[in-house]
Amino acid sequence: MVSSRCNWLPWCLCHLCMSLSVHGFCQRCISDEDSESLNFVQHSSQRILRDSPDSPDFPDSPQVPPQVLQEADIAGPELREPVDELEPEGFLPTPFREALVVSIDPEKYKIAEADLKDQGVPAEMVRGFKGKDPKELLEALDLLTKYGNTARLHQTVNNWMVCMHTSPGKLPNFSAANSEFWRNLFRSNPRNVSELLERDEHNCVPKVIAIAAAHVRLWKKLAEGSLPTRTDLHHLGENPWYLVMEEDVDLCPKWRRRMAAELPLLPPDADVVKLYFFGHWRKEDAAPSVNKSGHKVPSPFLLAQNPLSEFDIIKAATYEVLHGAGWSNVPVAGFYAGTQAYLLRPSGARKLLQNIQGKPFQDIDMTMMLSARNYVWRRVMANARPENVNLLQLESRSQVGSQVGSKLGSVPTCNADPPADQFW
Repeated sequence: MVSSRCNWLPWCLCHLCMSLSVHGFCQRCISDEDSESLNFVQHSSQRILRDSPDSPDFPDSPQVPPQVLQEADIAGPELREPVDELEPEGFLPTPFREALVVSIDPEKYKIAEADLKDQGVPAEMVRGFKGKDPKELLEALDLLTKYGNTARLHQTVNNWMVCMHTSPGKLPNFSAANSEFWRNLFRSNPRNVSELLERDEHNCVPKVIAIAAAHVRLWKKLAEGSLPTRTDLHHLGENPWYLVMEEDVDLCPKWRRRMAAELPLLPPDADVVKLYFFGHWRKEDAAPSVNKSGHKVPSPFLLAQNPLSEFDIIKAATYEVLHGAGWSNVPVAGFYAGTQAYLLRPSGARKLLQNIQGKPFQDIDMTMMLSARNYVWRRVMANARPENVNLLQLESRSQVGSQVGSKLGSVPTCNADPPADQFW
């Protein structure tokens, strides 16, 4: 049932901004009923720097400006081990069993696999769906239909909003969204995915369907035990973490050291742990403080909840504009967006599959947060590759010189606290 509010305020503001070519105010229309619902990355040419004994350690690297940690901040100095007490990176165990890399391009997968191999991480390719291929699109639709996700649409989903779909390496298709808005202005909203596809004049919908189905298929295989395919990684009765990542993502420098120190501090109710997110965040989503060496210290994790809270999105966008961001630099996303890299256990995969049953269709990252307990690392541990650096962030950095992690950017900086984007 559609909320009587129909989210008219952000909906109108979104269209007004697009009509005036003022980009980036919001991505989705919001309601109360479902409100719960790169920077530069060191890559292959810099692997030696990343693993060199002379490379700067996190998060006090001179490449990252010092972050002023307030009293309520998370992952403060208490969690930062002295460099000389840390075991060399190469001797630390990998906290997850294997990396499952979602890809539709074997050549791009080989790049990711080689990078992970250099870091001692076993990986295998998990085939996604090509949204542009009619046969594969049909297969993706069949899979989502089996879980009851195509019969109705989330109230934030319509044709022009789907064209506003964004990711760290790709801006929304503003011209297509504007065209779809005017073309459907006096028509009723599509009721299901079939009608959404029928009205899709700009081919915005297939990609969103393909991404959703790719992750659902991976969850299914992990839950039933057909992933990983390497039998030597299977151990009866175990429920290990696996790293699910997309092909165009790199792990941050010193990720293994941080993960070894911080993953044991994860709240026990976690089903999904995101190494990466983009868009907005809230300080009040901090996980409870943890005991470390007999002392209470802030948790390094945030609870990913209420990703589409209307009030919070408007508040965050207003904060950024008043603090120097142009409309074109405000993150076109909700809170804790993205499926680029996350840890998942077979038990978590089963929970996701159970809880997505019958849910209306929307972006899969939003469905994930509404179907299981999601946490995110506040200081992200993965990021997009240099060739996929967020265009919004490039604009932001050009305005603020060499400053990294500016409040104008929508993508957090590796191993650094994300910029504030809230009044309180």
